[in-house]
Amino acid sequence: MLFKKKKFAKRASVYISDKHKQIIIVPRHINKAGVIYEQEICRTKESMISNLDLGTEIMECMNLFTLNDTNLRDSKLTDWPAYKHSKSKSVKAFEQEYIFISIASANEYNLIIEIEGFPKKDSELTVMSSVSFYADKEIIGERVLRVYDACLTGKI
Repeated sequence: MLFKKKKFAKRASVYISDKHKQIIIVPRHINKAGVIYEQEICRTKESMISNLDLGTEIMECMNLFTLNDTNLRDSKLTDWPAYKHSKSKSVKAFEQEYIFISIASANEYNLIIEIEGFPKKDSELTVMSSVSFYADKEIIGERVLRVYDACLTGKI
């Protein structure tokens, strides 16, 4: 009997802090309940990373997206992988000191990447851009940093 492998829209998280001069790039998982969550492996970089290196790191993390059926009910906020790799002293400080940027394929065919930045925790408005999944890695990194800059400054 042949089984069709289920395709997923790939995802990763990026957190950038001007205060700590740090970028955290996190691959994500999805469980059988459909909950998308961060993997324990995080890549931390100094914020002076090149567009090419940032784009390469993001695409490598996107390609680590997998189905991993984990029970998340016992998880605490302090177990948050990105927070644990940050330089913040508390979760509240992390949420204030880092800008969250969601990187997600538009659908399971993974042709378009949607880059969505959140200026503040629970922002009503976001900054969004899209680019081809197969674009040059330098363009992807540059686009992520432009979304970050728009979140930080409010200028588009």
